[in-house]
Amino acid sequence: MQDPITRNVNIAAMFKYFGEYAFLFFMPAYFQQVFPHMTSQFALANALSLGILAFISSLVGGIICDRYSKKKPMTNAYVCMLGSTVSLPFTLAMFLLPHNFWLSIACMSFKYLFAESWLSPAITMMQNTTDKTKQGNMISANIFYKTNAGMLSTALCGFLAFRFNT
Repeated sequence: MQDPITRNVNIAAMFKYFGEYAFLFFMPAYFQQVFPHMTSQFALANALSLGILAFISSLVGGIICDRYSKKKPMTNAYVCMLGSTVSLPFTLAMFLLPHNFWLSIACMSFKYLFAESWLSPAITMMQNTTDKTKQGNMISANIFYKTNAGMLSTALCGFLAFRFNT
């Protein structure tokens, strides 16, 4: 990876997946412990918000970048950074406001609505700076790196949960 944009996007994607997999590992256990009587509601709300709102977020991120990146090339990077930054308070609120199940679910939903806008712009940034003959390998490597970071996160979370008996 000689191209700094591809390298940096891959590193950022690895950190993003590491954190997201840790979040996905911890979140169901948290909701089960804090709201034990709302298990089926959590399952449905999580599936709907992840399936629908994350999909919308991904599409909107791509549409914004397609529309504005020709005039302002940094749009792709800004969408990636802004989506993750805006989702952070919702992630924190979801865990720090444990007294209302539906407020926590709303925060989780807003997190998904903003946090998943990064993928389309990230891939586009790498495609714009990579030779056309190498784009397939570049995207495959990106998927490989971030998936392995996510698996490492899950393994580490599992080890820590087992080690500390939580």
